[in-house]
Amino acid sequence: MSENYKVLIDLFPENTEDEFDTEALPTVWEEKDAFNALMTKASEDMIKLTSVIEDADDIRGTLKQFMWSNCKACHSRYREEH
Repeated sequence: MSENYKVLIDLFPENTEDEFDTEALPTVWEEKDAFNALMTKASEDMIKLTSVIEDADDIRGTLKQFMWSNCKACHSRYREEH
């Protein structure tokens, strides 16, 4: 999953918002630096998750901290509702 987040950074080049039928909101392009920073953080958090998940006392909380919070942040800000 870490690599998938890195790939997302390159999937939304400048001036392509009208060229493809995606579920991405215009904020992906309008806030490209913030989007890229979130994808980088999410990628790094996936690596952290793999190192702490086995020893976590609260697996649900650990997943929320390192994975779901990133998913929610991206989907709520950069993706159309479905």
